Amino acid sequence: MWIIILLIILIVIGALLFLIGHVFYSVCLHMKNDKQYLTGPIIMDQRTREYENIFIQYDPKDVYLTNRQGLKLHGIKVDQKSSKWVVLMHGYMGRNGELVDVADFFLEEGYNVLSLSQRAHNKSEGDAISMGYYESDDLVDWINDLVKDDPDCSIVLFGVSMGAATVMMSLGKNLPSNVKTCIEDCGYTSAWDEFSYQLNQNTHLPPFPIIHIADLITKMRGGFRFKEANPLRAVQHSNIPTLFIHGTNDLFVPTYMVYKLYHFANYPKQLLLIEGGEHAIARYKDPELYFTTIRKWIASYCA
Repeated sequence: MWIIILLIILIVIGALLFLIGHVFYSVCLHMKNDKQYLTGPIIMDQRTREYENIFIQYDPKDVYLTNRQGLKLHGIKVDQKSSKWVVLMHGYMGRNGELVDVADFFLEEGYNVLSLSQRAHNKSEGDAISMGYYESDDLVDWINDLVKDDPDCSIVLFGVSMGAATVMMSLGKNLPSNVKTCIEDCGYTSAWDEFSYQLNQNTHLPPFPIIHIADLITKMRGGFRFKEANPLRAVQHSNIPTLFIHGTNDLFVPTYMVYKLYHFANYPKQLLLIEGGEHAIARYKDPELYFTTIRKWIASYCA
């Protein structure tokens, strides 16, 4: 009798964990569901409107690319007929317009701009995200498309948060020599690390067994494992100079992650910490330090 009761309890616990794994995937990765309860509504403040008004003066164009999985992806391009390009990658639940101030900076520096909507965001097709795992393949497709049109171009990769993870993971792939440098702002070490951190922060629960079950469900539904979305592994296999940026008051992707990323990068690198900077908006805390550092960095590799 006790064996039957114990077996029933184990089945109930297993079913509950299985359900939690599906809920985790649906809440965090399945983009058909509204995420405003996680991120809040996307609001364009006065500062962003001013940056966007400047950006519009450069006559941006909508561009599209069908990736290797058949998804139609969207980007916004400004071509100033320069040989230098910057590719911008927004963060989780973001939009390509959230980096419009960064776009303005690069335009003023004489760069062409390609600001991308990651899969399942905005006008880009897709039902789910993969925390940079598949998105980094999409980025490689966009890069190859640029190089096809301009074989002699120089490319800077710039990403924030999940966009930073995407650009870092692309470094571990077969990128053309046109990619001269990468700038990552507040990227995480891996999806596993980030989800484990968030679970502990929000519920004070350890990763086991919830993250392990969610990881299994994600493999079943999304085709990837959390530890495969791994910027830390990618930067160890890259030879592309990278500028690492993080705010010291980042409570979403903890600052200690950037120390790991920087430590394991084995190529020309620089670490910029913005004192008091919060997640994905550290540049607003000290814009002069932020953009002066970037200006000096890109001058070294895309002169």
